Amino acid sequence: MGLESVGDLALNIILTKLGPKETVQVLCVSKKFKDLASEESLWSLFCRQDLDLSAPLDHHGNHLPSFKATYKLWREAFHMYPWPLVKRVKSCWDRLTSWLTANFPEVKATLGKGASEGEIQKLERILKVKLPLPTRLLYRFHDGQHFSDKNLSGGMAGCPLGLIGGYCFYNHSVNVYLLSLHEVISKTQEIVRHLNLPDTSEYIVVAASSSYVGKFFFLNCSDGQLYVGTQNFPTDAEMMPCVPQALISPVRDFNSDQQQDAMLLWLEEHGRRLHNGMIKILGKGNIKSISQFPEESPLCSTAVTSGVKVRASAVFVPEAADLEDISTKYVFAYSIRMSLLPEGCIINGMHFSSCQLHLRHWVISANDTAVSNVNAEAVIGKFPLLFPGEKEFVYESCTPLPTSTGSVEGSFTFVPGRLADPKGIPFEVEVGRFPLQLPDYIF
Repeated sequence: MGLESVGDLALNIILTKLGPKETVQVLCVSKKFKDLASEESLWSLFCRQDLDLSAPLDHHGNHLPSFKATYKLWREAFHMYPWPLVKRVKSCWDRLTSWLTANFPEVKATLGKGASEGEIQKLERILKVKLPLPTRLLYRFHDGQHFSDKNLSGGMAGCPLGLIGGYCFYNHSVNVYLLSLHEVISKTQEIVRHLNLPDTSEYIVVAASSSYVGKFFFLNCSDGQLYVGTQNFPTDAEMMPCVPQALISPVRDFNSDQQQDAMLLWLEEHGRRLHNGMIKILGKGNIKSISQFPEESPLCSTAVTSGVKVRASAVFVPEAADLEDISTKYVFAYSIRMSLLPEGCIINGMHFSSCQLHLRHWVISANDTAVSNVNAEAVIGKFPLLFPGEKEFVYESCTPLPTSTGSVEGSFTFVPGRLADPKGIPFEVEVGRFPLQLPDYIF
């Protein structure tokens, strides 16, 4: 075709348009083409486009001598999977690990090295299941979470380093982590024995709470859905789906890239929520963890009254739900965060340097019907004293609901100064209405 007479720059541009597969074919044409098609700049571009790699690294993070070698090794390591699906799973993990690197490196340090095909096949033989392709790939990149003796100085129960995170209210504390393949086997076998399920069950445990609360997530290897156990799970194996069923397409064909199981969709949604700030890190004392209480509108309400700022949101608590009980079918935990703005408390043009909570008034609704009207002193027995610019005072509580949607709204009564030494008349502070709703994705 006369391409030998075309300039090197033009040929390089042509190769970038062809893509990796065709560039490898061009290598076989002539020595000139072989040299051009082997240039590092070309393979650096392919690695960046396909794998978002800015350095020559394998899928374990090890450095390689060149971008060409990197691309070749990646294709060989995942030759049994649809390449578009490999790129998607890598993107999912990249999104999670980039956020962890910037915000919570302690959790990133717990992510296990990618599992081998042999290790995945061993799990399948022992549990007599066939993992959906997306879940297999997720484990190929990271074999769940692994905790060192340092991580577990206080024991696994209460460890705050779960990738999924959680919430707490009263003495109910949840922090969800991803199980390694070894734990998937042991936890699944333990639950199968406890519930007297058949050995041929398609359910495997893939995530669990690190606290004493029994919260378990199960992947159905047959239909690709992810489920979470309810309050009735220990007695009758009651579970709820965690991902919209309409999105799941667990295609069995190894050559098809048109598949997404609930495990992949669940982790992708978690990554989106972290990156857009919907959920953040919560710190209590020297302990921090990923909090599932929403931080952004419309799931989180914000109201400022006389200098007092109140933020409020709720999260569904599946492990406390009782789908057989009509009156208290669903349970929601809610978090209230209150603080005093830097300018202090301002009432009728007068400035006060502090204020203290005295009373609370809640209206809890199921759908649009009020089911509870609460008037009481304090919150969880505490009367927080607010000063300008200090950290938020946070408290959590919970409420059952007969319906899957509802809301909470109300007000606080504060006094300027202190309860023991009031500087003015009491004033009302709004708590903006925030939703109680069964979410599309349950974490």
